[in-house]
Amino acid sequence: MVRVDFMILGAQKCATNTLFTILQRHPALVGSEPKEPHFFCRSPDWHSELDAYHALFEEKEGVQYFESSTTYTFYPLRNLHIWDDLYAYNPDLKFIYLVRNPIDRIVSGYMHTYQRGYTDRPFEEALIKNRMYLDITRYYTQIIPYIRRFGRDQVLLLDFDDLTQRTEATIQQVCAFLNINFEAFGTLEKTHRNPSLGRTKKHHKYDHPSWLLARIRDHLPPLWEKITDNSRRHFTEKPKPTPSLQQMILQMLELEIRELETLMGKNLSKWKRIQKG
Repeated sequence: MVRVDFMILGAQKCATNTLFTILQRHPALVGSEPKEPHFFCRSPDWHSELDAYHALFEEKEGVQYFESSTTYTFYPLRNLHIWDDLYAYNPDLKFIYLVRNPIDRIVSGYMHTYQRGYTDRPFEEALIKNRMYLDITRYYTQIIPYIRRFGRDQVLLLDFDDLTQRTEATIQQVCAFLNINFEAFGTLEKTHRNPSLGRTKKHHKYDHPSWLLARIRDHLPPLWEKITDNSRRHFTEKPKPTPSLQQMILQMLELEIRELETLMGKNLSKWKRIQKG
């Protein structure tokens, strides 16, 4: 019988796709399809819908099941008691939480929401008007309730730079956390997946097309591509936040970074520097 053993909680745009894809290749691990079901945020009566949730996993014997819903660390923009619901579901759950230079994460997060059509505002205006960009980047605030509820030994904190630049060592750390054999991976995929540049994303309004549009998608792919063309939202380069905007971001997140340094036992001073050009 399926029961999820661990979750990649986010943070959004911190290489969760990369980690999910790597872990899915391990013979002792089974990831959900889709990768981000957002089940415990979208299902207020989740107890009665567990069969549908568990159906997202291919049932195998002797494996660990996992998923990767970044909305589980969107507090307070989603489920306000998500950690309590997850504890009620499985008190033995483990969690992996990835963090990234806050300015880089916010830029990447904005590019995602703009490409997907969730905002039409220019970068600086979007950041000022929408609390989401900063709230998701309050890493300490997002993860500390999980640590208090489940215990520090059930939460693994990882740095985006470590995963993307020191992949093998980081995955060995994950294997130790999950108690699985690192050698079973074989050759690791070291390319950062889902980059912000170099691809066009479909507008979110086409995620669940009408009956007519679904027929076009299934039977007339060239027309579907023309209808859903979103190339006007394509980025050829990343937005460059001004020094004053960067200073505002770092000032708003100063205490978050300080607490996270203590929690991770890691020097994050490079996050506190204003980026040039």
